[in-house]
Amino acid sequence: MEFNFNSNYPVLESERLILKRITKEHVDSIFLMRSDKESMKFVPRVLAKSKDDIIEWIEQSDKLTESNDLVNFGIFLKENPNVAIGIIGFVRMNKSNHRGEIGYLTHSIHHRKGYTFEALKLLVDFGFNIMNFHTIEACIDPLNEPSINLIKKIGFNLEAQFKENFYHPILKEFRDTNVYCKINPNHIKN
Repeated sequence: MEFNFNSNYPVLESERLILKRITKEHVDSIFLMRSDKESMKFVPRVLAKSKDDIIEWIEQSDKLTESNDLVNFGIFLKENPNVAIGIIGFVRMNKSNHRGEIGYLTHSIHHRKGYTFEALKLLVDFGFNIMNFHTIEACIDPLNEPSINLIKKIGFNLEAQFKENFYHPILKEFRDTNVYCKINPNHIKN
């Protein structure tokens, strides 16, 4: 599995959203998300302390995209296409096994509006039909019920549970992980 998103980064669209490459022009809106404790509640990353943290994150993401190890999109409303309201992408890719791990974050002021669900549907479709993943997985904190409900609504099933397998730097404690997966419907053997 090889992808070349550097020269031709995909843009995905739904009724209300545009998913597109995050660039340095989006630093302000990404900083608002990554520095918001409520938005980052279930994301095992430290809060962004400065816009320089975001620039560094964008540069790291670009390097991982160049090496085909990651593909991230900003989530933008069509009515305001220069302000990111979220981030979604394949944060890990196991190319030899055609698997991708999906990760997503939406600013807390945009929770419960259906945007994350809409973005998830777009990305899962892209992962199965364009990237040709066999399986897409999502690693979710068991206390993150809204995220679990979203992923189940799209057809993911619980496949594994890991006890205290990662340290959450904001909560300063070890947390459990539930792994939800969905197999590409085009690959399912009858």
